[in-house]
Amino acid sequence: MVHAVLERLFDAPAAERTAPRARGLVPGEWEKLLAARPELAELFRREDGSHDAERLATWLADAERLVERWFALEDPTRLEPAERELHVETVLPDVGDAGLTLRGIVDRIDVAPTGDLRIVDYKTGKAPAPQYRGDALFQMMFYALVMWRLRGRVPRRLQLVYLGSGDVLTYDPVEAELLAVERKLRALWEAISLATETGDWRPRPTKLCGWCDHQAVCPEFGGTPPPYPLPVPAQRGGPADGPAAPVEGAQGRMDPV
Repeated sequence: MVHAVLERLFDAPAAERTAPRARGLVPGEWEKLLAARPELAELFRREDGSHDAERLATWLADAERLVERWFALEDPTRLEPAERELHVETVLPDVGDAGLTLRGIVDRIDVAPTGDLRIVDYKTGKAPAPQYRGDALFQMMFYALVMWRLRGRVPRRLQLVYLGSGDVLTYDPVEAELLAVERKLRALWEAISLATETGDWRPRPTKLCGWCDHQAVCPEFGGTPPPYPLPVPAQRGGPADGPAAPVEGAQGRMDPV
């Protein structure tokens, strides 16, 4: 909903892109979202089935605060985005028979008079600690790779706007880094393809596992996975050889660049 407000705000002339106007867009965008996805009303339903108006009001107020904080981070009166909520898609050749399709939705793309691109992504949470910023950066490098392949120009800047903490993180990629991201994506897809073919999906435990609702079907917690829905070809050398070995380094291929 916050993303929708920040997108719609740029429909107005520059002088009218004010914090009060942005806050005023929040209720209407919530109604649009609710009309498209009526099941979201359940988020504000009490156990007895009644509507929790107070909880909804608090949630909308939180959204308004996030929107208002954005004005301390960027000045929309000085921005004219070239693209908003842009669906991007490209194909990396030589990956399987049809190539590997990369797609995503970029929150905002700014284009300088020189033609330089800036890719901007809004986050409603807080900025991660420095040791965890690589994961967010990988998402932005992914977008940069797609835009480079589409437009033939390496984006000048990647920008993450964290509305929850009021931080703006930027990074200026170079071509060599995008080529490295492309190699990671190819290797990751090869690992996924191998796991799909063999049915050998290995759990990768992290500190977040304690929050998972699927421990009952996870081998890491002694659970039994449901039957694999795809046919699994016989392993080379026969069943006695056991499951196929994972691709070397597959678990580490999503590490920060």
